[in-house]
Amino acid sequence: MTARLLSRLAARAELRRAAAMLHPECPIEQTVRGRSAPVQAQLLQEIWRRHSFIADGALLVAEPGCLRVLARTERALDAPVGALRQRYGGDVVVEPASVRYAHGAPVLEPFMNVLVTGPARHLPYVQSDLGQRRGAMTRVDQRAGVFVIEAEAPLGHLLGYGDRLDERFEGSVEASLWLSRYCPIAGGGPYVA
Repeated sequence: MTARLLSRLAARAELRRAAAMLHPECPIEQTVRGRSAPVQAQLLQEIWRRHSFIADGALLVAEPGCLRVLARTERALDAPVGALRQRYGGDVVVEPASVRYAHGAPVLEPFMNVLVTGPARHLPYVQSDLGQRRGAMTRVDQRAGVFVIEAEAPLGHLLGYGDRLDERFEGSVEASLWLSRYCPIAGGGPYVA
């Protein structure tokens, strides 16, 4: 390799180390693209509208080829993405939700605090499921037929978690998630249900 190429590679690596993640408080995102150039242009103008879902922990970021919806939780994506789907119908393509990693050396992944409550009869299943999702339980409490679990788990393993609990227990088990911290990625890929 030439000295010039080596210096360019070193400069690029330094830039990546120094670059901060935009809105690290929003560890999840969903991308929305217009099916045509005119729709894409209209879509990018959405950042200038007043949106009520901003108070709920979601915001819009315009990029040349897409509109990204950043959010604090997976459920916070529902209102803005639903509003865009309603406004543009079949003229937009909505990609699945994805985890936002902090790229650098090392790559960091978001970990979420998880609070789950429900009838005590569902406790064994919820504990087992959280364990499979790399959840580290910090508190398990059971009183008067109700359980409470506090845990921390990587967001990549929690995608779809609230919907899965709703589906399995018909809404009798509730989960709340919020960002805890970013940690270096440890072994094990994303959870597959």
